[in-house]
Amino acid sequence: MRIKISILLIFLSFFLSGCWLKGAGNSEMSLKRITPKMEKQMSYLLDKGCNEEYQYLDPDMAMLYSFLPGGGQFYAGEQKKGILYLLSSPLIFPYLASFKDAQNSVDYYNFKYTIKFCAQKLGLVRQIKPKTLN
Repeated sequence: MRIKISILLIFLSFFLSGCWLKGAGNSEMSLKRITPKMEKQMSYLLDKGCNEEYQYLDPDMAMLYSFLPGGGQFYAGEQKKGILYLLSSPLIFPYLASFKDAQNSVDYYNFKYTIKFCAQKLGLVRQIKPKTLN
């Protein structure tokens, strides 16, 4: 009986910790990180003359919200991931991981929006005209 309970606890701690999310690709539940492709885009934009960093989300606010398990994820707009961290709050590892994950998400989104902002500012984005209905 003790072995079954131990296995169940290990499974629950693994599932609720979100460890299985790391390689989930473009899923909103995956851990966000700045990719080499994004770094190349930013380097290109810096060479073209973009010198502004666009801060969509405040890293300090994400850190403060992270004291509530999943709060930083809610702040970054990742509700499903925030709920997962909130549910796993009795476990210490997911609680600690939520701090780093919130910071990574904020850095990722700020980097992504800076690329978008600079590309628009420099006129490197093609404007798509909305289709009109006849």
